[in-house]
Amino acid sequence: MRALLTIALLVISLGAGYALAQQSARPLPKWKQEFQRARQVWDKGEAERALAVLEKAFALAPDDTARAQIAFRYADWSHQLGQYDTATRWYSKCITLSPPGSDLIRRAREGLNALPRARPVPAYPVPPATTVPPWTPAPADEVRMFPSLAVLFAVSLLVLLMLLQWASGWRREAFFAQVVLSTLLAGAVTMMVPLGVILLSQRFSPQPDDWVAGILTIGSIVCMAFAARTWQQGQLLRATPLTRLRSASHGFLKVRGVAEAAFGVLTSQVGNISGIYLSEISQRYVRRTETYYDSQSKRWKTRTVHRWETIYSFTQGVNFLLDDGTSKAIVEVDGAEFYPEHVALFYNYRPVRSFRWFASVGDVRTTIRYIPPNATVTVWARYYERDLPGTERDEMRLQYDRFHKCMVVLEGNESKVYTTRSGTGLALAVLGVLMLLGVIFILLNPGAVSGYINTY
Repeated sequence: MRALLTIALLVISLGAGYALAQQSARPLPKWKQEFQRARQVWDKGEAERALAVLEKAFALAPDDTARAQIAFRYADWSHQLGQYDTATRWYSKCITLSPPGSDLIRRAREGLNALPRARPVPAYPVPPATTVPPWTPAPADEVRMFPSLAVLFAVSLLVLLMLLQWASGWRREAFFAQVVLSTLLAGAVTMMVPLGVILLSQRFSPQPDDWVAGILTIGSIVCMAFAARTWQQGQLLRATPLTRLRSASHGFLKVRGVAEAAFGVLTSQVGNISGIYLSEISQRYVRRTETYYDSQSKRWKTRTVHRWETIYSFTQGVNFLLDDGTSKAIVEVDGAEFYPEHVALFYNYRPVRSFRWFASVGDVRTTIRYIPPNATVTVWARYYERDLPGTERDEMRLQYDRFHKCMVVLEGNESKVYTTRSGTGLALAVLGVLMLLGVIFILLNPGAVSGYINTY
């Protein structure tokens, strides 16, 4: 397993490196990056910061032509802000730096004449035989990342699908779910490449957008990690064959038999129901007066709400003896995950088949999920043997598997365990992908979060 994971990570890293190499093959000059960033900051309404970024671009410009273009933009924005002295200085600087015959000279001269109490600026003498086309910024180099990302997606999809098939013992029962999960994970890996490029090519200041993007990125990684772990546990449970205790060997296994209450039982508070596992929740229907802030009227208001409040909750399991017909083993339930089949409902402490649609203040409803003694259960756990003092025989025991982080005690159909694991893994994977999409949306739309916060 570790060798396959190493190979998968190596292939994905090579694909990501190839995509990054394609991205950085023809990067924009530094001064153009700062010039574009100044436009983005200006569009967000941060005028002073935009002018500061323009000054940085002016310092990085390689020649007078580029400096003239930046100087004109600085003068034009200062003109719009009403900073006429600054606009006059930068318009003059633009005229000085512009090549003869450039259209920037005419536009800068018109800007100077449009300033309040500005004197007309005489035309610059231009040699009649010299004609220079107006300077325009070079178009941005086109970055063709689609082939690289397509190759990375295909490789990631194939590797992840093979890993999921290997973890499930090459079975075909959950092939469709494996394809869906591997597609989501491969899409997340592929989207991380342009996301990393954007993060490396921009300089972020501590803005609300950056904090939200960082939190979503961390949340996406966590969701993907838990999705992979949940899916791996589900495939482990599905691929583990049924074993008899008489022929069992040390390690993780699956056993089915009768649960004997050799170490006592638990009794519910309502109904006196006994079981080796018990989960009891009692709720009372109450009326409460709450105070809340109304954002429309900008005032604090009160309202009356009716809801169910938990008044009693109890969940516990006890050790029991599992008899599969060939031998008996003690099941240690510490850390176990239970899936009971029996459910008992009580309304106002009376047994019912279902709860009412309408309730009155003071009503109490109780839900009890339990595994009764002598029920047939399936146990996934780690099997080991312990020497009994003074005897020559060993004691069989089943306990929580610390390596796989898993132990399950099930009553009923096994599909409940598989469906829960697969559904949780897919839900976490979808949530992780949605978080990544949110990060990309924030990076492509600067100021979206800041604008929302300022609105409210």
